[in-house]
Amino acid sequence: MRRKLKTIATVLVGIALVAAGAALWFRPTVLRVAAGPVGSSDMRVIISYLQALQRERADIRFRLILTEGPADSAARMETGKADLAVVRSDVAMPAKASTVAILRRDAAFFITRPGSEITEISGLKGKTVGLARSTPANERMLSQILDHYDLSPHDVTRVSGTPQEMQQQVADGKFDALFFVTPISEQLTRRAIQTFPKIDGKHAGLLPVAEAEALLADYPQFDTVEIVRGAFGANPVLPEAAVTTLAVTHRLVADNNLSDAVVSELTRLLVTLRPQIVRDTPAVNQLDLPSTEDKAARLPNHPGAVAFIDGETKTFFERYGDHIYIGIMAFSLLGSALAALFSSLSRRADPVPSDVLMSDLVLEIERVREADHLASLDMIEDEADATIARLLRAATKKGGDSGEVAAVALLVSELRHTLARKREALQKNAQQPPAGAVTMLPSGPSGV
Repeated sequence: MRRKLKTIATVLVGIALVAAGAALWFRPTVLRVAAGPVGSSDMRVIISYLQALQRERADIRFRLILTEGPADSAARMETGKADLAVVRSDVAMPAKASTVAILRRDAAFFITRPGSEITEISGLKGKTVGLARSTPANERMLSQILDHYDLSPHDVTRVSGTPQEMQQQVADGKFDALFFVTPISEQLTRRAIQTFPKIDGKHAGLLPVAEAEALLADYPQFDTVEIVRGAFGANPVLPEAAVTTLAVTHRLVADNNLSDAVVSELTRLLVTLRPQIVRDTPAVNQLDLPSTEDKAARLPNHPGAVAFIDGETKTFFERYGDHIYIGIMAFSLLGSALAALFSSLSRRADPVPSDVLMSDLVLEIERVREADHLASLDMIEDEADATIARLLRAATKKGGDSGEVAAVALLVSELRHTLARKREALQKNAQQPPAGAVTMLPSGPSGV
């Protein structure tokens, strides 16, 4: 009974360990994502993916960490407080992270007032430029563009203000050009063009950054984008021809220490879940995967993302085959070591050989024959039972040799018969009166 209970307990413990291991192995990987500010396009995209991953019960889940913006998100990544971060390519790119996906590209726009004779960036010298959506990053980007065209800060007057103030100054004709950074798909550019009042039936124009490709040599954090003909209207056609301009990218980056397999699966989910969430979050349509052609890119791509993009994602056995093989070998060696240990402990637990125990049992039989009291017989029987138990354990551990088992059975049978005969004889002796004792007869009636 005790052996059965031990077997059941062992099986239950094994099942519990397997269940715990399975739960640990198959639980979702939760990644901390730093993104902000609240209400931004980047934040809406991340929240949409967070909800989709939960809804689909994907192997990867997001835990959102709210930040004040791309710079704060990059700082969280650098300090190890985030696994993923949404950053802007020209704002504090974290050194310990690589690109997983490009969430969007923001183009640099120069909108010139109607009738302006400015046809290139160098023509802004001595002009007034209004900065819509003015931020330190956008102002720095404008300075870098102007510097490439040898325009110093004193050559161009810059004016910024609230959206209402900027709109009023545009309507009053205070600006020769308006500069802002925004996705092409947003309506800000169309509204800015419409804000400028027509002059002699002419509309505002779009100034290209013709040397955008050359700028990348000095500022690799930038990108280029082409604005197709008619992107902002067909009557009149704006722009009248395709225009190239500078752009910055908002990127989802991952810690370099994050597993390639995890990042590869994340990249796959970003692509496959996009059709499900684009209806509620149109900004997801701007998501793009980075190019893998430039292996020495200054803004590197995560190897896990590259593996998915290039179709080189490893299978389960390709990733863990060596570990499985080593694990099997290790368990085999461990099993052999445990078997040797248990064998050694078993030998130490009962070091007396079986032949010695059989000799002891023969002596017990002789003591039974010589016993002269029932109390002595009971004590000898208890000692003999203990010897028999040890003898049976020793014989069983050896594998149950047939000859040895037969010898043990013969000795045990002899002991039992000897005990029975001796007990019967002692009980009869105890009932008989001692020799020479006078037997008292019952008295008869009086008068004898």
